[in-house]
Formats: sequence, structure tokens, C-alpha cells
Amino acid sequence: MAMLVLLTLWGLYLFAGQLNANQLLLANARNGAAALGQAREAVIGDAISRLPVNDASYLRLPDLGFSPVGVLAEGFVSPNFAGNGKDSSVIGKFPWRTLGMAPLRDQRGQCLWYVVSGRFQKAIKTDMLNWDTQGQISVMDSNGNVVATNLAALIVAPGRALEGQSHALADPVYAECGGNYDARQYLDAFNNGNAIAGQVNYFAGSINNRVAADGSSKIFVGAETDFYNDRFLIITVDDIFTPLIRRADFRDAIGAMLDYFKGQNDAIKAQNDVIAAENVVRIQNGLEPLPLVAQVGVTGSKGVDGLDCGAAPDPAFCSNWKEMLLLTQLSAPAPIIIDGVASANCNRVLIFAGRKAAGQVRGTVAEKADKANYLEDQNASSFNVPVAIASVFRGRSVFDFRTPAADLLRCLL
Repeated sequence: MAMLVLLTLWGLYLFAGQLNANQLLLANARNGAAALGQAREAVIGDAISRLPVNDASYLRLPDLGFSPVGVLAEGFVSPNFAGNGKDSSVIGKFPWRTLGMAPLRDQRGQCLWYVVSGRFQKAIKTDMLNWDTQGQISVMDSNGNVVATNLAALIVAPGRALEGQSHALADPVYAECGGNYDARQYLDAFNNGNAIAGQVNYFAGSINNRVAADGSSKIFVGAETDFYNDRFLIITVDDIFTPLIRRADFRDAIGAMLDYFKGQNDAIKAQNDVIAAENVVRIQNGLEPLPLVAQVGVTGSKGVDGLDCGAAPDPAFCSNWKEMLLLTQLSAPAPIIIDGVASANCNRVLIFAGRKAAGQVRGTVAEKADKANYLEDQNASSFNVPVAIASVFRGRSVFDFRTPAADLLRCLL
């Protein structure tokens, strides 16, 4: 009887121990998922809150083991570094210290890693960044199926070291997170022979396997095998721009850009009206007429090739968003409808095309040249370069984040 009691108690002990272990694993998994979410929100929040608005939407570099002044340190956004390049994607650890956080860890206790798509990195800015910019990161599953593409960034839980990997401490200053900054030692697979579809989760050949050689796209593998255990939380382009466009200064920057080009056009028109009136008198008196001031040409597939952002109120913002502009000449002066009201007679129409709507694609050069991928309904039917097919244009005067696809119009004299 005593033996039966002992066996029963031993069984209960083992059961309770197993239960506690399972509960711990579940808690660790929850904590790991929560850490990924916190890191993701911190990266997005940092990007969309930055001032001025032309500096928002860019993502900071990861932690590459250096402080902002270039000495060994952990947790800081890396300063620009040798080997970095425009549009080159970068891998490092999550820069928790710069973002004002404690170290964030996965369920195995490893500090999180972070991948920045090259076109979104802040250190060396791309030529043009807006809501149509495509990220250079994709993720595929263990079967080789791409499950996410054109991503702006990844938050990575690296998990335990797998075959060939070492998390050995590289320097005592890295004691908080421990380990080292070689992406190959944390992100999988260590040996290319074990790679799924030939893809590894780092940039082989660079220092610490951390930076892409150029602006080409990169596929990362999310799988649970003997050679892969990385877990990702993605950051899409929309994750950045959906909250960013709610900012009042974003709305105001679009308006200022449109108003600048309208003011430039109308000032030249006013000058030419004065010259034309003076020329009537000059011709009556047998004098040569004065030349008119040249208007900006309506050229290129969108008519805006002649628009120069150099003297705009915010040249950087203008350069990033100019590809949303379309300009056409009317065949004869006519009013257009803005905010439901007919304008004065316009000689030209300037349009800011809103965020792409269903069915619109703006990935390739050809797609970006197609007015149907930018304009709504009648505006798409009427628009043409250099002279509009019709003078029927309708739109709004002010950007509203609640209807971001709406066309914004300016009547140019």
C-alpha cells in the first residue's frame, strides 16, 4: 500500500513538473511573440513620428555593434558604415537602446534581429520614397512558396543556435544581449548546402554577412527544420504610410507643393498678359514685339518632366512625391470642378493622384507611365499629354487621409 502511495505521488510530481514546463514554454512563446510585436511597433512609430515630414517614413539602420560615434557598443542604431550603399538592405540586431527600450528577446532568450530594406534605410536615402515604393524583402515558406513580398523591413527572432552556428561572446561590451554580430551565426541556414531553394537569411560575403551588395531583392526563409528556425514579423510599406498620411503636415506638404507649381505657372501667365498688352502698343508703333516668358513645357507621359522641385517649399518632399503629379494643357480655357464647385477658366490642370486604388498597379516603369494607374474615372478619360482629350476634370483641393485615393486638382491660368 505504501509503495502504491509513493508511486502515485511520484506520478503526480512528474505530471506537475511536466505541466509547469509546458506552461513555461507557452509563456516563453507568448513573450517572444510580444517582443516581436513591440519591436515592430517601435520601428514603425519611430519612422512615422520623425520631424520634419520629409524625414518621416525612413527606417533607421540596425544595431551593428557600434555606438553613434563608432565605438563598440550594443543597442544603438548604427551610424553609416563602410560597405553600405544606396538601396542596399542591411541586417543587424534590433536597436533597443536608441529606441528607448529594454532589450527585446525571443522565447529562447536571444535578442531580436532586424532587417531594413535598402530603399527605406535612412543612412543613405533612395532617390524617391513614397507610398508606391517597393521594398526589396520577400519571405517564403519551407515549400518555396513566397508568402510576403515587397516588404520594408523584418523583425527576426533568431532562436537557438543550429548546426554550425556559434553565439560566442565577441566582446565584453556586448554582455547585455551577449553573443556576436555575425548574421550567419544567428540567421539560417549556416551552410548553403542546407538552404531551402538556395536562400539563406543573410548577405553572404559582406562583413558579418550584414549588407547586400546592391539594390536587388532578397528572399528570406521562414521554416522549422533542422537548419532553419528563424521567426519573422513583417513590416509592409502600407504599415508605414497608412499612419503617416494621417499627419496634418503631410496633408499640408502636398498642398504646398501643388500651390507652388500653380503659383509658378500663374506668375508666368500674368507676366505674359502684361507683355501681350504692351506688344499691342509696340506693334501699333511699328516696334518689334517683346518675347513672351516660356511656360514650363507639358512633357513626358505625365506632363511633369519640366517641373523642378529645386525651389519648391520642401524640395525633398517634392522629389519624393513628384511622381504623383500629372499636368495637361486644355485645348481651350474652361472651368473644372474642385470640391464640387466650378473654378474659373483654366488653361492647364495640375493633378496630384492619390494612393493607388483597386486594380491600379505602379511597380514597373511602364505601369508608372500609365495614367489609368493614377487617375480616377473621368479624369483618366480626359487626361492626355500635351493636350487633354476633354476639359472634364473633378477632384478635391485638400488631401484627406480618409479618402487617400481621391485626385487633388489645381486650376492653372
